[in-house]
Amino acid sequence: MEEPPLSYEDYMRARSGVPASPPPAPAFPPPMAMPVPPENQGLANDPFLLDVRIEEELKRRESGSSDSDPWYQRVPWWQQDRDYSEAQRKDRRTIFMHDDWIRHRSSERFIRNMKTLPSSGINQALRNELTFVTLTAVFVTLFNMLFYSYQDFEGIAHPGPLNFLDADIKALVLPALPFTIASPALSLLLVFRTNTGYARWNEARTLWGGLINNCRNVVRQSNTFFPNDPHHTALKKRLAAETAAFAKALRNFLRGPTDDEVLRLELYELVDQGLMTPAQAEATMAAKNRPMFCLAAMSATLKKADIDPMHAARIDTSISVLVDLTGANERIFKSPIPLVYTRLTARFLTVFLVMLPLALWGQLGESWNHWATVPVSFVISFFLFGVEEVGIQIEEPFSILPIEAFCGGAIAAVGEEMLAADADGIFEPEP
Repeated sequence: MEEPPLSYEDYMRARSGVPASPPPAPAFPPPMAMPVPPENQGLANDPFLLDVRIEEELKRRESGSSDSDPWYQRVPWWQQDRDYSEAQRKDRRTIFMHDDWIRHRSSERFIRNMKTLPSSGINQALRNELTFVTLTAVFVTLFNMLFYSYQDFEGIAHPGPLNFLDADIKALVLPALPFTIASPALSLLLVFRTNTGYARWNEARTLWGGLINNCRNVVRQSNTFFPNDPHHTALKKRLAAETAAFAKALRNFLRGPTDDEVLRLELYELVDQGLMTPAQAEATMAAKNRPMFCLAAMSATLKKADIDPMHAARIDTSISVLVDLTGANERIFKSPIPLVYTRLTARFLTVFLVMLPLALWGQLGESWNHWATVPVSFVISFFLFGVEEVGIQIEEPFSILPIEAFCGGAIAAVGEEMLAADADGIFEPEP
């Protein structure tokens, strides 16, 4: 099991010979305490396969848990603070493997989804909206009980206690017809809102699929076209390292300044491996556009290779595609859905749901004193506001995409594997 990454300060102290601070305790139980999932009970009779499964699960926990993992520690809604919804976005960076798909389509998913409803991050995100609509429903019910009429425990109707102020006062109520007419328009707005948000998420995932493929192509093409001599072997390693650095620099741009120290640490790890100079690492951190700076470094390394111009052009084409994909990521990140559309949908939905208790009060007269208006208003608001919240959450897709896994496992690790295979002569014909 690998040691957890050091902070940049510990890393610098380690380089200077000063002992680093002890790493934090792991956030998962030791292997012996980890239960075996029901679908894997058959592995218990095979110690080797069980050890493999435990190792896989530990690696997944080290790389960060997701809210789709069975061991994910959920926080009840009453313990969620204001920043919980934003902080939880990192837990939505999900990568599915075979066992995840089996669990995802399991017949137990309904029970699982209902059990996790109180700990949903949507609850905290919608706390203000749901509180306001629920209080509106309570106000409508109490107002009509006080000023219009109320039922005693025997179901007998009486004038409200404050009805004497105006005996001709009417119930605070609206007809349901306007809401019926407005519902299709609101539904279309919400559908377009969520569809547009999902389209942005899907495009972002597609773009990162292209990034992964082209980064792998750069390493594969360098292995194919660079001669097998010490000079070009060093260039291949450097080009692969700069390719991984490019992906991490793009992740850094999409994650924001909170990722700066992580990127700096990753660059200096390449420095220690002799794959990058300290000046280049510092220049990368100082660059205004770090991904483009790394792409320029890749082009500079390619220029040093003494290979056929046609082969160099092929590798340069892959680098050029990375430039296009970088620009496409920047376009999605910097350009939200037009705010006039977002605001109109939010205002329409808010007015609709705030006034909805006025229409529900008359329709729910079979309940005692129309108190069913309150829970019905809450439930309808929860799901309609939730639909809008989903659109808002996926509108900016990069903070919920597992970009760290793309950079580390899909790009850097695969590149190192290809380099190792080429260095070991795996693909060379046997004598």
